[in-house]
Amino acid sequence: MPIIHEHNITLHGNKDIVLRPLTDKHLPLLYKWNSDLEVLYWSDGDDIIEPYNESTVNLIYGNVSQNAFCFLIEVAGIPVGDCWLQKMNIKNISDRYPDNVDVRRIDYCIGAKENWGKGIGTECLQMLLNFAFYVQKVDVLYIMVYDYNIRSVRMVEHAGFKLEITNSICDSKKAKYEFLYKMSRNDYCC
Repeated sequence: MPIIHEHNITLHGNKDIVLRPLTDKHLPLLYKWNSDLEVLYWSDGDDIIEPYNESTVNLIYGNVSQNAFCFLIEVAGIPVGDCWLQKMNIKNISDRYPDNVDVRRIDYCIGAKENWGKGIGTECLQMLLNFAFYVQKVDVLYIMVYDYNIRSVRMVEHAGFKLEITNSICDSKKAKYEFLYKMSRNDYCC
């Protein structure tokens, strides 16, 4: 039985960036990226002290993919990371909206460190925004970013997300705050 729930959507962007459906054949890449402590430092808010093992990666992507469009990020045909557009899974956020409001979140990670700082995340975010608001007709999107990840904070704010919630984090050595950014379809499309 497959671990990752698949879809058949491929998104094409600028700079030879393609978002392909994430599948089980990509698990070796996910294992590699999620076993790199430097990648995990930036992609996970928790204080990660050891790499994720294969069963943890399987659990993460298996669960997320049940309610998300999960993509492999490719640049000129080379895999460099992953991203997803997921149904909101944080109860205190989804509970704020009526059932007929489509609330989702975006997550992303450039796992191939040699591609950091090249604008790939910015382009992927724009591709996911277009897909979410124009194709999926999502009403509200959120992105969670930690205070120490200044590049992600800038990228999200530059894309037009507005800071809605700042959560204090008491038990982390690297993060003091988690920022929840919000964008509505009206904010993006009008």
